[in-house]
Amino acid sequence: MNGSFSDIFNALIRLTERNVKVFIKDRANVFFSMLAPLIVLVLYVLFIGRMQSDGIIASLAEYGVSADDAVRAFSDSWMLSGVMATSCITVPLCACSTMVYDKNRGVSADFAASPIPVWLPSAAYFLSVVAAGLIICLIVLCVCFGWLAISGGWLLSVGDVFACIGVTVLSVLSSSTLLVFVIGFIRSEGAFTGLNVIIGTVTGFLIGAYIPISNFPAAVQYVTLFVPGSYSAALFRTFFMDGAVEEMAQAVSPQFAEGLADSFSVRLNFFGEPLATGWAAVILAGTVFLFGACFIVSSVLRAKRIK
Repeated sequence: MNGSFSDIFNALIRLTERNVKVFIKDRANVFFSMLAPLIVLVLYVLFIGRMQSDGIIASLAEYGVSADDAVRAFSDSWMLSGVMATSCITVPLCACSTMVYDKNRGVSADFAASPIPVWLPSAAYFLSVVAAGLIICLIVLCVCFGWLAISGGWLLSVGDVFACIGVTVLSVLSSSTLLVFVIGFIRSEGAFTGLNVIIGTVTGFLIGAYIPISNFPAAVQYVTLFVPGSYSAALFRTFFMDGAVEEMAQAVSPQFAEGLADSFSVRLNFFGEPLATGWAAVILAGTVFLFGACFIVSSVLRAKRIK
C-alpha cells in the first residue's frame, strides 16, 4: 500500500475493528476469558470470604473488639483486587485467539501477500487485544465498584476510582504486549487452548488472587516478582484497600491494621523490602516497552519471512 497516511490509518482501524468483532462474536471465548475471575469470585463468596472474615472477626472478639463492617470491607476489597488483576490477564489472552485462528485459516498469509505495510496486521492484532481487554475489564471494574457499593464496603475516594481505572489501562497494556509476543509463536489451536488453560489456572495463584503471597514459601515469593501481573495486583490492592486499611486502623488500631495489611500482601514485598506504589507502576510500564519492542521485532521478521 503506497497510499497516504490517512489510508494506512484507516486500514489499521478497519483491521482492528474486524479483529475485535471476531473475538466478541465468539461468545464461548468471551465467557472463558472471564472464567478465571468468576472462579475467584465464586470461591470467595462460597469459601474464602467466610474463612477470612470469620477468622479475623473471631480473633478480634477474643480481645473484646467488634469491627465486623471494617473486616468485611477489607476482605471484599482484597478479593476484588484479585478479580481485577486476573481479568487484566485472562481477557487479553483469550482475545489473542484471533491471531491463532487467522494463522490456521490462512488469513495471516493473505495479509502478508496483500499490498499493505508488513507491520500493519501485527499492529491491528495488538490494538484489538488491547481494545477487547479494556472494554471487558472496565465493565468488570464497574461490577466491582457496584459490589462494594451494594455490600456497604465502599471506602474509595474519587482519586482511588480514577487510579483504579488507570491501573486497569496500564495492566491491560502490559499483559497485552507480553501475550501477543508469546502467542505470536503459537500456530495450532490445540497449543493455544493448552496455554490458555495453564495461564488461566496458574496466574491466580502467582499474583495472590486466591492466597496472599506472604503465605507462599520464600522461593515462590521471589518467583512472583518476575510475573508482571503481581505488580498489577499490588497496584489494585493499594487503591482498592487504602480506605479499608484506614477504616480498620480507626476501628481497631493502626498497628493491627498494618499487621493485617502485611499478612494479606497489600504491599508487595520486593526482595525483603516493601515496594512503593510508584515503583510498582514503573516496573509495570517497563514491561510494556520491553515486550512491545520484542513483539514489533518478531512480527516484522515473521512477516518478511512469509513474504
